[in-house]
Formats: sequence, C-alpha cells, structure tokens
Amino acid sequence: MEISWKNIDSLEDYQITYLLYKESLNIGQIERVRNLSAREINDHIIKAKLEEREKNRAVSDTSQKDELENYLELGKDERLSFLNRLKDEKMLYFKRKVYKRILTERNTDDLIALIWTAGELRDAGFLKVLHTLTKNNNSDVRRISYSAIRKIGSPESREVLEMGLYDSNPQTRQYCAKALLKVGNNRSLNILRNQYKAKRNSEKDYVLRAYLEAIIELEKSE
Repeated sequence: MEISWKNIDSLEDYQITYLLYKESLNIGQIERVRNLSAREINDHIIKAKLEEREKNRAVSDTSQKDELENYLELGKDERLSFLNRLKDEKMLYFKRKVYKRILTERNTDDLIALIWTAGELRDAGFLKVLHTLTKNNNSDVRRISYSAIRKIGSPESREVLEMGLYDSNPQTRQYCAKALLKVGNNRSLNILRNQYKAKRNSEKDYVLRAYLEAIIELEKSE
C-alpha cells in the first residue's frame, strides 16, 4: 500500500510519522504533533524508509524482468528492431540481463532465443557461456550456440569450432566450417581436409561445400 495521505485511514502509526517527516517537519515538531519521543520517531522513520526501499526494489526488479520477458515473446524481426534501438548504458544493462538469464534458463525455446540474441549482440563477453553450451545435450541448443559463436567471430573460439566439426548435427558442422574459414589456422585446415576426405560420400552437400570453401580460403595463408 502506498504511504500517502489519501490512505490515512489504513496507515500504521510509523507510516503516519513518516508522512509528517516527508512534509518537512523536524523531529521536535513531530514530537508535539504525534506525542512521541524522539527515539520513537526515529524508529518510525527508519522502518518506513526500509519498507519503501524494499518496495521500490521489487518494482524495479519486476520492471526489468518484464522487459526481458516481453522481448522473448517478440518475433525475430521485432527482436532485431528492439536490439537496434538499444543505446549505451541501456545496451550494457540488457547484455547483463541476457547473460544472467542464459545461465539459469531452463525453458529450451527461451534459451535458444537468448543464445540467438547473444550472437546478434556480437559481444565476446558471451563466449565463455556459449562455449559451455556447445556441450549441451539438445542439438538445437548446440546448433544455435555455434551459430552465435560464428557471428561473434573470435579466434578465441577456434578449438571449440574445430570440435564442432564432429557434432552430430549437420547444420552445426556447416556453421563451424564457415566460422573457421575466418578464424581457422593450419590445424583447422588439416581437420577440415580430413573431414572432407573421410565424409565425401556420406556428408550433406551443403556441409561439404562449407568444408571446401573454408579449405580454399585457409590454403591461401598456408
């Protein structure tokens, strides 16, 4: 309940004292109005301030949660539009919320949306959690994690991407090959060559094309 004069009939004694304090009355004046000691008045004010602080914190947390919840309910194009509107401190705050939520999210659909968001934000600060998610049991979670890692495009992910070439999901293998085209080294090149030769007759065509494109590009810098 809001501590205000309009709710005077429902307020506790300490809340009434606090209202007088907010009206800029000093302790001595409140003593005369309320017939209380200075100690009692200070106790009332402290109690009411703590109550308001907790209430404001709860409202703030709810507002923050609602923003991310609302974001997760948007379609892909709407999410992109939302991200494009974020500026400076708001962007930093949103990234932190996404990171923390990824760590605790148990709903697979929401987790996938959050991972996709990390990729669109293209912030290397997400790599630690994304690298961990490449070991997830759900193939879609792994696939989207590798996709996000590819969008971030950091050499820091090289070994993780090389491991992804052995993933059971063909689209994941494609993503990893495309990523290694940009961040791979000689070790990556050898792995890609071996995979291409070993799976030439059994791999999906689009995966083989991704292998070959990466091989050709990496051979240029041999």
